[in-house]
Amino acid sequence: MKQLINTWYHPEGNILNNANRDYYMDNLKFVLMIFVVAGHFGLKLSHIPQIKYLTYYIYIFHMPCFIFISGYFAKNINAGGKLRVDKIMNIMFMYFLFKTGNVLLGYVFNKDISFSLFRDTSAPWYLVALFIWYLSVPLIERIKPSCLIIGSFLLGLVVGYIGSIKDIFSLSRVFVFFPFFIIGFCLSADRLQRFLDKKLRLYAVTVMIIILIFVLIYGKDLRPIVKIIYAGLPYSSYLGDMAPYGFLIRAIWYLFAIILSVSFLLLIPRCKLFFSKYGSRTMQIYMSHIWFRNALLYGGFFSALKKKPDYMSYLIFLSSIILTIILANKYLEKLYNSIIRSSLTLFQKIIK
Repeated sequence: MKQLINTWYHPEGNILNNANRDYYMDNLKFVLMIFVVAGHFGLKLSHIPQIKYLTYYIYIFHMPCFIFISGYFAKNINAGGKLRVDKIMNIMFMYFLFKTGNVLLGYVFNKDISFSLFRDTSAPWYLVALFIWYLSVPLIERIKPSCLIIGSFLLGLVVGYIGSIKDIFSLSRVFVFFPFFIIGFCLSADRLQRFLDKKLRLYAVTVMIIILIFVLIYGKDLRPIVKIIYAGLPYSSYLGDMAPYGFLIRAIWYLFAIILSVSFLLLIPRCKLFFSKYGSRTMQIYMSHIWFRNALLYGGFFSALKKKPDYMSYLIFLSSIILTIILANKYLEKLYNSIIRSSLTLFQKIIK
């Protein structure tokens, strides 16, 4: 067992594969995507208290972690002082494709789903935020990292008092999650590797289990403030009389998000595993699982599930792991890449 753990977390030789991909990051992205899919399904299975509270737990850290990765890989967005416009355009096109897919699904199921380019409260918000964060890179490169990190956290705390910032350009989430992007952006590969070399995994497991137990036991008591973890609304929209203390509640969430994220990062294997290859396919999973879930939602699946025994809801929740693997298949990857490439080529011709 000890040898297995050492192989997982302290592999010998280069952790880069033949395609120059980092096994650790590929593993991290795929495992996180399992949590993303489970979290999105959990939102529709909230009639089961345990699933609801487990979803709370997932939401404390899964997007902070994912956004940390986005920041970590954003270092080359402005390499040599030249902004990667092609990559930024790619993000916006994927956002447009994501939104269009949701609207078409609504049309198929006879649901009135409006298309608003500048407003979004569902999964596509991440792509809008990523677009804005990428554009900010030339500016944040000029600011001292410590000032950036402290300033971004303060901004995330203060923005909750601005009532007009809601879902327009997903600005509330842009500012609230910005610190995690900044941390990833400022963290060098060497510092990350030195951190991962530390023998803290037993502590990490203990911390994650303790916080999980706490959320499962006291989940009902967290309901009045739980929307703080979604970060999409000002404090006054959901905290009521506690709104003046919103900055304190968000600060506590920031603290737990960092603790859980750090613990989670420590537990991800650094060697090549059977699912490492799926780490490059997370965007296709991110988009397609929402379409799949929404198809079930519009078709009345989740409503019908409420009338079934509870164990069926648990099975659906757990099946999100299988769904994540299915959506990571190479055939969907080829289709996805083909659509992206051809559509981007067409888009570039139009704007010229």
